[in-house]
Amino acid sequence: MGLFAGTGFKRLDMDFYGTPFVASRDNWKQLVGDAGEAAARIGVKFCQAHAPDGEHFVPGEKRDALVTATQRSIEACAMLGIKDIVVHAAGSAAFTPCEFMKRNRDFYSELFDTMEKFGVNALVENGCEINTPFYYLRTGAEIKEFLEFVNHPLLHACWDTGHAHMRGMDQYESIIALGGELHAIHIADNYGDRDSHTAPFFGSCNFDPVMQGLLDIKYGGAFTFEGSNLMRNHDAWPHFRKPWEHCGKTVTALLDVPLHIKQQAVALMYATGKYILEQYGCFEY
Repeated sequence: MGLFAGTGFKRLDMDFYGTPFVASRDNWKQLVGDAGEAAARIGVKFCQAHAPDGEHFVPGEKRDALVTATQRSIEACAMLGIKDIVVHAAGSAAFTPCEFMKRNRDFYSELFDTMEKFGVNALVENGCEINTPFYYLRTGAEIKEFLEFVNHPLLHACWDTGHAHMRGMDQYESIIALGGELHAIHIADNYGDRDSHTAPFFGSCNFDPVMQGLLDIKYGGAFTFEGSNLMRNHDAWPHFRKPWEHCGKTVTALLDVPLHIKQQAVALMYATGKYILEQYGCFEY
């Protein structure tokens, strides 16, 4: 978190995605507490979170680990003062759209007690066929239908602009359809072909429909980037930089981005977000 000093950002998304400590048996609460203390020392706060991912449906250790890790992530959010955590639904080639709705309702229902105990909202996110072919929550209307089907007061929505742009869809209409159910956004850009997770203006997404939609529904959440790949390390999904060997040795001098340059890129992302919000008269801090 200290690397964000000087970039302009004062609110961070706590990413439990792929983080082992929330699924471990040892000291996970201490590690969450340490993260909260570190944030306080450098003057940043957490505005939302991202839950782990894994096996949603096949019974066994992997599924049990996902449920436990997600429950612990929800508790960790309460410890850190986070009200909203994105928890992904999942699809399967074996599911019809109706079965998809039922099986994902069953998955989220295993989290309800924890959500209620700690007062944390779980957010369902839109997907796209390129990433997940059998994922049936792709538009605002589809997410709204699922939320009404599940009918739990702490289950709401997150809108991912990068996923929507990969579908070539009208984002304004989906944001309007979600209305007050929209509690968080992931601001990401790409060229419509892959989920590149880059910043606005580094792809071909038009953010005017996004901003107008957010204003028209009186969205009150954070303007949160999912743009960690503005400058890409060699192993950053979904584009990979291949290592090179010379005289029998792997050359790594330029394989990854040095942190001081990545910090400048993050500062540029902050300036880009500030510009977008100022253009629509809603920049706050």
